Order: sequence, then C-alpha cells, then structure tokens
Amino acid sequence: MSKTHYYPPFLAGDEEAERGPCGVWLGETSKLSGDWRAVDCARCLKKRMAITASSESEERAIVQQMGDMADFMRTQQVKP
Repeated sequence: MSKTHYYPPFLAGDEEAERGPCGVWLGETSKLSGDWRAVDCARCLKKRMAITASSESEERAIVQQMGDMADFMRTQQVKP
C-alpha cells in the first residue's frame, strides 16, 4: 500500500522529485499532499515539526529573493 507523504505546496510543480522531505525514496505509486490531514507516512508525521520549519524557512527565502528581484528591476527602469 502506498503512503501519502507531505510535500510543501511551493514544490508541487516539481515532478522530478526523487525523495520526500522525510527522506523516503518516492516511487511511481507514492502520493504527495501539501495538506497534513492527508498524510499517512509515519516518517513524515514523526518529522512534522522539522519539515514544517524547513518549509517555512524556504518560503521566506523565496519571498525575500522575489522582493530583492523586484527592487532591482525597479532601479533598472529607464526614466524618460
């Protein structure tokens, strides 16, 4: 029986993922969910706090990078 692993929503488009955040190798029958209520992988559930903290940190870094890029693009605009 295939387990449902937690997979952060910001990685949802990454179909090349080989491992879940819990470290388990993902197979063709592995299921992924960004909703903890659907997760039944014991490793994911055991590591939930660490996975959540890591995901939140990654999301903050992405938002910061996007903000930095927007600031850079604003400074590069040519004024008439």
